Amino acid sequence: MPPFRCLVLPAVIYEEVIGHAQREWPRECCGVLAGQIAEGVAQVTARYAITNDAAEVDEFATNPRDLLNAFRAMRTMGSELVAIYHSHPNSEPVPSRRDLERNTYGESVVHLIVGLVNSGPQVRAWWLGPTCFREASCAVIGPTHNSG
Repeated sequence: MPPFRCLVLPAVIYEEVIGHAQREWPRECCGVLAGQIAEGVAQVTARYAITNDAAEVDEFATNPRDLLNAFRAMRTMGSELVAIYHSHPNSEPVPSRRDLERNTYGESVVHLIVGLVNSGPQVRAWWLGPTCFREASCAVIGPTHNSG
């Protein structure tokens, strides 16, 4: 059973995730989101971009040193891992078979995927199991960088 019902992202962090995906195009980007869980809600408070060590453009492999540094920062801030994000530069933001196979966190974190095809960036959140996935509840709150 997942540790929370809804992932809540500040609009600024949501935009940073999209920006990261766009800057890394045509390669996949990857990163982690940290925050606090209370009363069934995971409130994101920080984003950590992780270097993609994968050789292929259509996959991601988190850099171990960057991931370790992110976990150290989380521990210092008293926050926990609530989501992993990555991009699908050439496909919809739906988990791939490879995403399911490489999921080492089970349903302990949400997987946020940024799709960069068609009408611009689309972001969807997922709970991943060993052989299946289901959409996760995700809310974006607050002003954006583009707000007056």
